[in-house]
Amino acid sequence: KVLFFDLDNTLADYATKHAPVILVETINLIKEKGLKPIIISNNHKGRVDLIAKDLDIAYLNDTFKPFTFRIKWYMKKHSYKKEEIAWVGDQLMTDIKIAHKLNIYSILVDPIRPETEKWYTRINRMFERNKIRSIKKKRLSSYNSLGLEDRLDGRN
Repeated sequence: KVLFFDLDNTLADYATKHAPVILVETINLIKEKGLKPIIISNNHKGRVDLIAKDLDIAYLNDTFKPFTFRIKWYMKKHSYKKEEIAWVGDQLMTDIKIAHKLNIYSILVDPIRPETEKWYTRINRMFERNKIRSIKKKRLSSYNSLGLEDRLDGRN
C-alpha cells in the first residue's frame, strides 16, 4: 500500500532541484495503481520539499538513516504497518539497512548518477563495498542471485 522512496540518487540525482517529467509521470502511475509513494530522506527540508511538491507526495526529511526513531514515529503517526510498506533506495548502508531493521520489504536500485554524490555518501559506498565482499565470501549464492557485481566493482 505504501512505498517509501529515498530521494537522492533514487528518485533524482543530487544536482536535480525539481522532479524531471519522467519521474512525475512514474509517480503518477504509482498513485493510479493505488499505492502511496512517500519520500523518506536524510536530506534537509528545502531539498526534499521541492521535489515532493513537484510530485504532489508526502515526505519525511532529516531522518538520520539508518537510525529508526524518526521512521518509527512517522509510521506510528500515520498508522502504517510494516507489512504494507516497501522501501526503495540506492544505498545498502542506509536504505536497505533501515528497511531490514524495521523488517520492511526492500528494493535496492542502482544510483542514478553516482558522480553527483556528496563526500559522505562516497564514504558510505566504501562501507557498502566491504559489506558486499562479505556477502560474496559468506553467501556466494545470495551474492550471485542479487547481481551485486557492479556495486562491488564500484561501477554503481
